[in-house]
Amino acid sequence: MRRRNKIFPILLLALAVLVNGGCSQKINSSQITQLEKTDTVEKKDKTVKGLEKINQIPDDGIITAAQIETISGEDGTFQFSGKDRDKGITYIWTYEGKQIKNPDEQNLKIAFPDDETEEVKKAGGNAPYGLGITLEKMNLVAPASLNLTLNEKWDADTAILCKYVDGKAKKICDVEIETSSGVGDKELTVLSFKALEVGDTYYVLAGKSKEDNVSNKTSDDKTDNGEDKDKTKGTDKNNTPAENEINGSGQTTENRSGETPDENTDNQGTSHTCTISIECSTILNNWDNLETSKADFVPSDGWILYSSQVEYSPGETVYDVLYRVCKDTSIQMSAKYTPAYGSYYVEGINQLYEFDCGELSGWMYSVNGWYPNYGCSQYEVSDNDVIEWRYTCDLGRDVGDQYYE
Repeated sequence: MRRRNKIFPILLLALAVLVNGGCSQKINSSQITQLEKTDTVEKKDKTVKGLEKINQIPDDGIITAAQIETISGEDGTFQFSGKDRDKGITYIWTYEGKQIKNPDEQNLKIAFPDDETEEVKKAGGNAPYGLGITLEKMNLVAPASLNLTLNEKWDADTAILCKYVDGKAKKICDVEIETSSGVGDKELTVLSFKALEVGDTYYVLAGKSKEDNVSNKTSDDKTDNGEDKDKTKGTDKNNTPAENEINGSGQTTENRSGETPDENTDNQGTSHTCTISIECSTILNNWDNLETSKADFVPSDGWILYSSQVEYSPGETVYDVLYRVCKDTSIQMSAKYTPAYGSYYVEGINQLYEFDCGELSGWMYSVNGWYPNYGCSQYEVSDNDVIEWRYTCDLGRDVGDQYYE
């Protein structure tokens, strides 16, 4: 199992036997105690040469887990640079050391295929510029920033990253596009975006925002019910519009509990906020696999807690926020502490537990679109983080995480 709340039934059951002496006992939310802050990080392997702030990617693209361990939890950013000599494209991966908790091998070599690029450009509203990017399959140890410098100038001011799915350009995120100076008077194009998923071929499409409107031509700008995805909706406990509450379903929502968690401020009285939601809509598509006794706990629209802005205290983790929100909104939650991983594992929310909807089902969490490869009580919350708890019926593949063996 490569992460807590990344469901892996066989190993999880084996671990439960070892930890619980052969029986798995469910814990009610009232019985859960807050995680004590303990240092569970092992000493780094002194036989491995530590990574520098700036590193050259080897020819095979492999940065070993032992090397990644040398920057795990460290302050600052660490860069890894490479170059595709055929196309003259240089690229830089950037990781935050503090966000690396569970080191794993990283394959940072990038290929730039031309296959299907023209088709994707047409699917993206006849975008004048396009670039195929193949990112190797790996378990991202942290959300990484990717910077590409092209050996040419694109006359464009708008760019997006997308995937080509069923003949459509499915938007993943926006891409920053800039022009920089090269040798002599040559101008180069620089593309920058967050790499939240890997293991496939992706495409950057670019054009003029007013003329080509590239960002409005992809298939992911609206939700399945046809509403604008970027609308911020929701209601506070007084049923008035609430700011910064984003509902991924595109529907007008209200906090299902009708409650708002207590405020948290630092010593100077400054509040810190994040956004949290809990949903199990995948069960609606796998109803025949659901334990019949659990049917009453699945909301008709799949939302247990609509996306809500809450306050937190510095140093709190994703687990701390979930625990408090569930307590304040009377949502049942069950979790257990796993010493082997130094983290809490969330077994059930709203009486929906792992394996209740098939052998690959259970709860997962993401922060800002990334599914961390470590436990929720190890991820410290930052301002404006978007925390999503989602029930998966297919080991994460149905909620946007990437399955990796």
